Amino acid sequence: MGANIKAIRARIKSVDSTRHITKAMELVASSKIKKASERMERSRFYKRVMLDAFASLSSEDSAYSVRRSKELPTLYIIVAGDRGLAGGYNNNIFRSAMTMLREGDYILPVGKRAVDHYRNRNIFRLITDEFMSVEHFEGKDSHKVAEIAKDLYDKGEIRAVCLISTKFNSMLSQTPDLIRLLPLRDLAVERDAHEKVAIEYEPSAEEVLAALIPEYISGILATSVAESYASELAARRAAMDTATKNADEMLGELNLTYNRARQGAITQEITEIVAGANA
Repeated sequence: MGANIKAIRARIKSVDSTRHITKAMELVASSKIKKASERMERSRFYKRVMLDAFASLSSEDSAYSVRRSKELPTLYIIVAGDRGLAGGYNNNIFRSAMTMLREGDYILPVGKRAVDHYRNRNIFRLITDEFMSVEHFEGKDSHKVAEIAKDLYDKGEIRAVCLISTKFNSMLSQTPDLIRLLPLRDLAVERDAHEKVAIEYEPSAEEVLAALIPEYISGILATSVAESYASELAARRAAMDTATKNADEMLGELNLTYNRARQGAITQEITEIVAGANA
């Protein structure tokens, strides 16, 4: 009986330590999420306007509008989290990506979990593993990614550029999101934009779009990373809140079991003392 009580006490101590960790992680996520949400909200209007504007340019006679052979690989920019313990946040992104990826496709991961996930998957072509942080992803990083994507597209090595990130629906709901950045005709179908916009270009539509495409990709990526980071924090806060509540419930059950075991041990000792006295 004594050994059983000792084991229960050790279990209570272990669960209590875990509870302190999950509660601390929940508080950290809560402290960061306000700033991340404000940043996300500021960027959403810009993202929507940019996507609609470039979707309307799909009818222009440009290499950035025409669909290419399906035999060519696609470049996927995949944004996941920097850390785990965020429920299904990272796995949802990877599962969503696997439904679209083909052998030989190019992968450009953003975030430590994305880099680690695709680093050893040799059926895909990893472009770079330098973008290890979503939290500290800056404008210069998004411009670098945009230049890499444009260079591959200009060389004719890829048929399309797609961005897979997370859409922030609410504090309790975040879902994988796919944006077909290039060719613009795919974006137009995705945005349901079919109207032809009358625009005059100098010196030509091709040259103007070539100059604008890096800014377009960079801007959409930066806003999507901001939304993904807010989603990661929300998912982690929800996961850690659930874990803390589960720990509280487990502690209640363990304390009840411990008290019963102690009561049983005391009763047994009293019984043995009374039996010895009567003898």
